Amino acid sequence: MNAVAIAHAGEIYRASTPVIRIQGIGGRRWKRNVAKGARIGPWLQAKYEILNKSVWESRTPCLYLVVGPDRGIRYVGISRNRLKDRWRASPAYDAETMQRLPENQLFHSQCWKHIERETEANPSAGFEVRCINADVLLPVLERLGPPLSAFTALRGDGEGIVAGVERWLCNKKGQAWCHGT
Repeated sequence: MNAVAIAHAGEIYRASTPVIRIQGIGGRRWKRNVAKGARIGPWLQAKYEILNKSVWESRTPCLYLVVGPDRGIRYVGISRNRLKDRWRASPAYDAETMQRLPENQLFHSQCWKHIERETEANPSAGFEVRCINADVLLPVLERLGPPLSAFTALRGDGEGIVAGVERWLCNKKGQAWCHGT
């Protein structure tokens, strides 16, 4: 990623609201009780905290950024509806017995395997998910100037703005950095 893109991503991150803190990954593996597919699991459990429930539940398109323990951005994605739909707390079942676990488990279909992999290499790794909607993002884009300020022409189209910025960030970093709609 070039220096300008890194600086712009950092500005967007700093303007974003902290929503979820993942303090660790481990414990017994769990599964979702859904139809077969990649999203069923098994997954490791997370110790997490919802830092801002109103932003997590807000029904507005948003851009989200996930940072790792070094404060480097790991993932960028969008939610067309609300962050809670992408970073959900799912009913969880023990992977071996399929007995319902007492607590729902945090889950993100594309990011989770990457978070698990990084935690394997660094067991103390923690992550933070931040979120920014178009209304908050617009003044940041104006301040940053071209090329990102071009997305301000989409004023009134929140989904278009966050999707455009996500695509720009992903194109600068590569697909491994970006997950989700």
